[in-house]
Amino acid sequence: MSLEVEQLDSIDAVNRNQWNSVVEQSELGCVFHRYEWLRAVEAGLDREPRHVLVSKKGNPIAVLPNFVAELGPVDQLKSIEPGYGGPIAMTDEERALELLLDAVADRCDGRILFNQFRTYDQEYVRYHNLLRERGYDVVVHSCRFTLDLTRGWDAILEGMHGERRRGIRRGREREFEVVEEPLTAAVLSDFHDDYARVMDRVGMDALPRSFLAELQRLEDRITVFSLRADGARRGMYLYVSDDEQSSFQHLYTAVTADHFEYRAPELLHEHAIRWAIDRGYKAYELRGSTPDFRNGVFSFKEYFGARPIPLLLWERGRPAPALSALNLGRTLSRRFGRS
Repeated sequence: MSLEVEQLDSIDAVNRNQWNSVVEQSELGCVFHRYEWLRAVEAGLDREPRHVLVSKKGNPIAVLPNFVAELGPVDQLKSIEPGYGGPIAMTDEERALELLLDAVADRCDGRILFNQFRTYDQEYVRYHNLLRERGYDVVVHSCRFTLDLTRGWDAILEGMHGERRRGIRRGREREFEVVEEPLTAAVLSDFHDDYARVMDRVGMDALPRSFLAELQRLEDRITVFSLRADGARRGMYLYVSDDEQSSFQHLYTAVTADHFEYRAPELLHEHAIRWAIDRGYKAYELRGSTPDFRNGVFSFKEYFGARPIPLLLWERGRPAPALSALNLGRTLSRRFGRS
């Protein structure tokens, strides 16, 4: 049975249920492949979509979401950011992947000199040789931190560094409560105010307010917890439920420096971990960091007893030699301390 390929200039061009069915039935599918997340990225970040879909007898069987992203004076086709992407297929795996990759090559035109797959699941290594044959190199620029929730809270607490356990204990010495906030425009706006301050403090660009506002589209997947103490909010965390991978992921932080005295990071993480255990999730994600034990973010997350897992990233130049120039630029940036 022949397979058909479509190049999509918006997620709006496909049937939501059919697209999500591919995500749910593909072993490597995750929440960031879902129609609703892609729609939020399109609407909230105003990034040009260049998605690819493979169908069989008129029914989608494989998808590869992509967005055009600026990379200095040129562009890059990414799958995807924010979030994780890469090709997924529910049947006819080899042929479907070949067609997806062929279509991606066609979609890299004009200023687009690179394309990249930012994958979440290490099981993507199953595609390593196929991607190498297509000219892709694999690199590790970051890692994620995972807690095994099947161990239960007591074992997780015991596995934490003493500093984290003390932080939880000291936070509990004063009156507080952790509240699940309603996912309203006002809450997301308040969240963005402090989130932007946090990103400024660590020298990173914040996602625009418009993107967080679009997360209301994922109401059944997004959870916001706030710490309440002394009659006010003392920090918030935003989470996404990745039911496809049975993980509860900490996405964004709105805990500013003045919230530290309330031990907001420790108490919010404790509450969220317990919440996820109660709902049967297998993993808790503290999200990313540079893969360097000397980095403060790396140490903070590792102290929760979380296991660092490399995030595999496949990329290639179009034309191929462009990647060598990009890697040279990265080396010089690291050497001279530039972002």
